[in-house]
Amino acid sequence: MIKAVFFDLDNTLCDSDTAWRLAVKETFDLFSKHEPEVSKEALTKAWTTVHQELFQQLDAGKCSMAEVRDSRFPYLFKELNLSPGEITEELNDFLSTRYLTSLSLYEDVTVLEELHAYHVGIITNGAHDEHTDSQLSKVRHLGLTERIQSLTISGEIGVRKPNFEIFKVACEHANVLLKEAMLVGDSIQNDIIGANRAGMTSVLIDRNLGVSIPKIADAQSDYSISNLYDVLACLEHK
Repeated sequence: MIKAVFFDLDNTLCDSDTAWRLAVKETFDLFSKHEPEVSKEALTKAWTTVHQELFQQLDAGKCSMAEVRDSRFPYLFKELNLSPGEITEELNDFLSTRYLTSLSLYEDVTVLEELHAYHVGIITNGAHDEHTDSQLSKVRHLGLTERIQSLTISGEIGVRKPNFEIFKVACEHANVLLKEAMLVGDSIQNDIIGANRAGMTSVLIDRNLGVSIPKIADAQSDYSISNLYDVLACLEHK
């Protein structure tokens, strides 16, 4: 019997990809005003390289998401052979603010209001501090704090999805067993594989019906849906 329903945050409850693309574009425009000699092509290439390297360190447990966030522009300037200065902090603040203000909830998030019989929580990877670009800030900005009973963020726990520990902690907060919990998320690697290995019921939300699913047992979700309203049908089957 399912007693708790947990949701991923980014691209499950809110449209993070669209907000991020917009914020990066506007930040690049600001960067170009300060460093007009750097081409958009060179900037984009360096940005991609820096993020790949930082996220490799993050995935290897060598740094936190907060450290990734605070390092991206100093690393970018180094990659471009530019001297970093106050502009790096200005760019980081601008990107973070534009990202936050560009975020919006998906319309089907109203399903949370129909889950009053369950513990409703969020399990998300990211920073837990008071910075504008943190999962905590995003949850508050989107008005989700009042719509959930628990919030589990990797930056606070010290491990990221798909690590078993973050799901265990979330269920402890909800006072439920792992087998009594359902996780809804858009990431095969972080959400579905993580939930399956933890013994939770896994629900893949694939809004565009285009997610490529690896042919391994742990990557197969218990349910696959295209909108959050279908979570209700999943619960009926359980």
